[in-house]
Amino acid sequence: MISADDLRVFLEVARRRRLTEAAKYLQVNHTTVSRHVTRLEQAAGNRLFDRQVDGWTLTEAGTHLVVHAEAIEAALLAAQEECSSIGPSLTGHVRVIAPDGFGTYMLLPELGELRRQHPGLIVEVVTANRHESLTPREFDVAVTIERPRARAVDVHKLTDFTLAFYASPDYLASHSEITTVDDLYEHPLIWYVDDALEDSTFNLLYELLPRAQAHIQTNYIAGHIEAAAAGLGIAFLPTFIGDVSPHLRRLHQIEAKVERSYWMSIPRDLVRLPRVRLVGAHLTKLIAENRVGSGDAARLGPRTASRLA
Repeated sequence: MISADDLRVFLEVARRRRLTEAAKYLQVNHTTVSRHVTRLEQAAGNRLFDRQVDGWTLTEAGTHLVVHAEAIEAALLAAQEECSSIGPSLTGHVRVIAPDGFGTYMLLPELGELRRQHPGLIVEVVTANRHESLTPREFDVAVTIERPRARAVDVHKLTDFTLAFYASPDYLASHSEITTVDDLYEHPLIWYVDDALEDSTFNLLYELLPRAQAHIQTNYIAGHIEAAAAGLGIAFLPTFIGDVSPHLRRLHQIEAKVERSYWMSIPRDLVRLPRVRLVGAHLTKLIAENRVGSGDAARLGPRTASRLA
């Protein structure tokens, strides 16, 4: 009969691909790990790993067993958390991966209420703009600009948002009036370095301005804001950030805009965990309260807006 303990060890070897690494994580010696794997293979009646010099890889039988092992692991975690969350406060870690604009200007400044209600909860916010290669093992909750391609995740759209052009008042006062999108060719543009975003998102600027050359390039949105505020050129920013920056003005005379969406993903084996559900619900609430996605009326809450002041 298959043992739950053997399955737990099997999962760690499958994830880490080395006996020694699994043993280190489980805080046991490698012979104990080997014994669990051997016993599970005997119970399953199949070899579960191909043992190779560069690591252990799953056989076809092992690949099928991983699905069931992860489902059992998720059920055990959910049961444990249900029992431990009977009180008013949740504990544990939740790792959130989000684009730098959303993570820095939306999520982080608005964690106060969540922290007050759940002081024992540890929220790890990792800002990253490239999400194509993300796997469900790297996050508990992910916010992405592109619709995720990862399997075994629950996905729903958080909101649409708009990008528009911004510059400092001093820059606008000292340069010729900009009335059409083609006028932007005569001005230095501020945008991302070409490996900071997935191609579909990086090309947003060039969909509007195919012949444009970004003269100031950086890999994070705070750099765009600071460069534009310093009068170095014109930045292409989400309106929910740009509209509340006290040092920038939107070029309202340019009607060309781009609309994108934020998507939220949660690995299916974590959806039932109270702490993960809580953070997912908190993100949805932030979107509703801050009205991101409501076009020109989009705004940030007062705590978030003060981050830009």
